[in-house]
Amino acid sequence: MYFNSPVFLYLFLPAVLLIYHGVPAVLNLRGRAQVSFTNAFLFFASLFFYAWGEFAYVLVLFASLVVNYGFARAAAWLQGRNKSTLPLAVVAVVLNLALLIWYKYAGFLAATLASVPSSFGLPEVSIPTVHLPIGISFFTFQAISYIVDVCRKDVSTERSFLKFGLYVFLFPHLIAGPIVRYRDIAAQLTIRPVGLERFAVGVRRLGIGLAKKLLLADTFAEAADAAFGTKDFLVSSDELTMAAAWLGLFCYGLQIYFDFSGYSDMAIGLGKMFGFDFLENFRYPYIAQSITEFWRRWHISLSSWFRDYVYVPLGGNRQGTVRTYVNLLIVFVLCGIWHGANWTFLFWGLYHGVILILERLGLGMLIAWLPRPFRHGYLLVSVGLGWVLFRATDVGQVEGMFRALGRVEGGTQEFSDVWNPKLALAMPCGLLAFTPIVPALKKILDGRGYRWNGLAGFCGSLGIAVCYLGASMQLAAKTYSPFIYFRF
Repeated sequence: MYFNSPVFLYLFLPAVLLIYHGVPAVLNLRGRAQVSFTNAFLFFASLFFYAWGEFAYVLVLFASLVVNYGFARAAAWLQGRNKSTLPLAVVAVVLNLALLIWYKYAGFLAATLASVPSSFGLPEVSIPTVHLPIGISFFTFQAISYIVDVCRKDVSTERSFLKFGLYVFLFPHLIAGPIVRYRDIAAQLTIRPVGLERFAVGVRRLGIGLAKKLLLADTFAEAADAAFGTKDFLVSSDELTMAAAWLGLFCYGLQIYFDFSGYSDMAIGLGKMFGFDFLENFRYPYIAQSITEFWRRWHISLSSWFRDYVYVPLGGNRQGTVRTYVNLLIVFVLCGIWHGANWTFLFWGLYHGVILILERLGLGMLIAWLPRPFRHGYLLVSVGLGWVLFRATDVGQVEGMFRALGRVEGGTQEFSDVWNPKLALAMPCGLLAFTPIVPALKKILDGRGYRWNGLAGFCGSLGIAVCYLGASMQLAAKTYSPFIYFRF
């Protein structure tokens, strides 16, 4: 079940909200009774949500949940007897990673090894396909962060299996994040008043996320697919003109931003409807002026996870310049591999790691001297070229796309083959939405008195209504389009 499906929006979500808020009100449940009911109901609703499309694998994730709960309780037992939890933490992390590696990377590794016989003139070995359970990467990283935090004594062990299960399986963030740390919502597992204001904020964020996905991301996806020949991104060096290639790449950059930030908005909005506050996952990353700043704004929950659980344990920047650069490369190579079992993802992570090192070596100081438009231009081009690695399915397609981006003459697919009226409408909306112009205008209006404050509120409500109306029309008019990060 997905957030942008009619089943979720028109059946599952209304039913869950009605029961979640209605039953305690009708039965006059208060205190512990209300918490026990809402936690239990939301936990089983989350299990149902995941099992709707991944029934066989909900058992796998549930088994992992039980094992990680046991590890955390064992860590608490060891701490109570002043014994080291390091061996237990190592075993827990290894087992969690083993589960992820089996489902996400075993096929890639096996296929790579299976191709070796062909280099000696022997037939390749047939490798069975291993299905990738949706959300397993986010699920695994949340479990690891919890176990490590418990062993570090950064958080107390959750005694209630129900609360721990709700933290891990909570459906708003289960499938594609943001990666939620236990310490950020531990108190909310016990006390989380909703109220009309918080619920209204949740409704607004859900509407904004839907509009980002259905009205913007899917529109830019069509343009990117048209530029790249097929939706599988099969690029030939003879197909694209330079203008069409750059337009397609720009559209993909907009697509992935609105697709994933849209999902994060929906997750944050849904969380607020049930009383949970998730941390922001995007802060207008395309207004950054360096790659270093970009990673402070893009997929914040993932970059901060790698910082706290990989970069800092490796020594961070505390063990000399060379070691710092090595640590950065390790982190971003792992970040690339986390996104998928493909050489292109590894190269994408390596690409970002190298640029970060170059910025530390002096490139960052040089860029800082440039006028602001040039700094933004540097960021957009650097990130855009990286998206070629991210979007391509193999190295050959990367080479073909880079040839197209640098082609001066030739090519059969023109700019006009990619541009269309729908894109012409979405483009200015997209350019407006990936900058903080609207929040800045609202802040200005809010500061000019009651009259302007009311105007800002009216315009905001009207905008949300338009978002829901447009998203509903788009949802009714087209087939389901998955979120990009579902395959990670």
